Amino acid sequence: MDDSSTQKVTIEKKYCPQCFQQYEGFIENCPQDQTVLRGPKNDPWIGKVFADRYLVESVLGLGGMSVVYKAKHKLMDRTVAIKMLHNVLKQDVVALERFKLEAQAASSLSHHNVITVYDFGVTPDGEPFFVMDCLEGESLKDMIDRKGRIPFDRALSLFKQICDGLEAAHKRGIIHRDLKPANVVVTKQDDGSELVRLVDFGIAKIMAQPGKEQQQLTKTGEVFGSPIYMSPEQCLGKELDVRSDIYALGCLMYETLAGEPPFLGNGFLETMNMHVGDVAKPINVFVPDAKVPDELENIIAKCMAKDPAARFSSVSELRDTLVYITTALLGSSRTHISSISAARPAAKSVPAAKHTTPWVLAGLMLTLLVGVIGFISLWPGPPDDLGTPLKKMFWQLTLADGDNALKDKNYALAEQKLNQAEEMARQFGDHKVRLYLVLNRKSDLYEHWDGHAEALSKANSEIRQIENDRVTNEANNLLAVIEKLENTPLSSATDGTSQLKAEAQVPMLLSVSKKLHGQNLYEREELLLSKALEVARKRLGNDSVQTAEIATQLADCLQAQRKYERVRTLLVDAVAVYKNKIDRRPEFYARALARLGQFDVDRSDIAHAGPELSQALEIARKCKAAHEILELCLRSYADYHTQIGKKAEAAVLIKEADAIDK
Repeated sequence: MDDSSTQKVTIEKKYCPQCFQQYEGFIENCPQDQTVLRGPKNDPWIGKVFADRYLVESVLGLGGMSVVYKAKHKLMDRTVAIKMLHNVLKQDVVALERFKLEAQAASSLSHHNVITVYDFGVTPDGEPFFVMDCLEGESLKDMIDRKGRIPFDRALSLFKQICDGLEAAHKRGIIHRDLKPANVVVTKQDDGSELVRLVDFGIAKIMAQPGKEQQQLTKTGEVFGSPIYMSPEQCLGKELDVRSDIYALGCLMYETLAGEPPFLGNGFLETMNMHVGDVAKPINVFVPDAKVPDELENIIAKCMAKDPAARFSSVSELRDTLVYITTALLGSSRTHISSISAARPAAKSVPAAKHTTPWVLAGLMLTLLVGVIGFISLWPGPPDDLGTPLKKMFWQLTLADGDNALKDKNYALAEQKLNQAEEMARQFGDHKVRLYLVLNRKSDLYEHWDGHAEALSKANSEIRQIENDRVTNEANNLLAVIEKLENTPLSSATDGTSQLKAEAQVPMLLSVSKKLHGQNLYEREELLLSKALEVARKRLGNDSVQTAEIATQLADCLQAQRKYERVRTLLVDAVAVYKNKIDRRPEFYARALARLGQFDVDRSDIAHAGPELSQALEIARKCKAAHEILELCLRSYADYHTQIGKKAEAAVLIKEADAIDK
């Protein structure tokens, strides 16, 4: 995993030139490798003149590939930042080429929202370097850490400027690939507005241009970037285009408004799996007092769509949409005007007319009002949520009226309003999202309103159909991914990537499988899991925990259909996997044994069931397993004792299980 992002340090801190860890205090040697630490007193460049013209003053930042110094040009009296490779990487051909690529990518861009590179070269001593702006500002990451989250009216200006910087890069055929809050620097302008600058193109990809060869230091299948902001296709090592940066921008916008990233697992692999398989909670659900407008929530969700085709096709399209909602949400307020001006270079000031007539002001206000009304009345909405903002607003108000009437137990009025909201919802192109909400409200209404059993049944029937359609569509999409993975030939070069791709699909697979199970769509679930199990055995191996999880889920599916022939074999295979990993996953082994034992009890295979369930309970007690696993072991063992006529022993076990349940 490449991490070329810099971390803020102060000159009082010391760092290890071998492993790049940072330390404070009186420590002289790195505890990891005993290398002498560098600081202000013994850094080889602080206080020296670099490249005959830059006086190095201090360390600005430190990253996995490079160190950044603050320096001053001797003749021009300009403060700059100089980026140099770590000594240990100067002989690394790939690191050197990536360093050169960053300089080339950044220096090819001339845009006020992208950091400026002034100089690039190699000293006579073989020291590669490039010189760039020394930004006197704060990274968006530090801003979020300090403030918790940024209000949407302030954040909109930052988002639009990021779009402008990205658009400049994309027009030059450059994909950033590591867009994150730490790589967005915000500086204050003289007029008080905020200016955004994109930095760190260390793992950028320069796409093929007419008459030029594509510069690419990574092979298809390699994974580079920061896991918290990586698109699903980036996590899976697929070929990337500009829509991968748009996904990362969606994650960045989410974190800016919520104060936390949309996905954060216990490790990089778990986080990557979440990007591939999980859907982020809406910001207003995650942070109830964030008060993010629905329009902005929808934009962020569209940026973070799992399928690149469902995202904005370009950052210019995204920026235009942000401008639209800025106009709609902020109107002609001072906040809107400042946010628009901050997103573009300041024009030369023009003296105001000495005599501005009220008619001119009225005309300007009328023009703006007409523009806002035209937007909310005519804009058809994004492709995956068709419907004008005005219609959506009326729908929201009508639904709210229905909710209020329901709370007041005015059931007749509630039905009237909900029927109106339902009629409007059927006209939206939002994959029945609003219709689903209305039908659930109607279901609540008819549950409380006596004499409406038929209406309740009709609403619930359509709710189930929408749920079935959704999960079936999810299953079909996932099945297509699995079949594509199955048809990808294995080779020594693709083994690792293939394994990562397969692992990344498992959490989503199990989630969709459980949804199918809950909707009694067993045949579809069986098809999906059977195909997934074949691929998992091929890509991950029979001894993989993920393979065991799929096998267990398939066993549950087959039992629900009374297809018992393969069930025991699947459960035995899962037990074998967890037995080999008992040192690390003892409670998983206990759970697998309990499931196998319960199956044997149900099939009256008492000879196998007794030892399996006894051992499962012993392991669960010994490792202090989670309550649900211990309860499973207790109840299954109680069932076994009931089968063999030991009711007293069964009663003791049931009593203990009931105590856990309470």
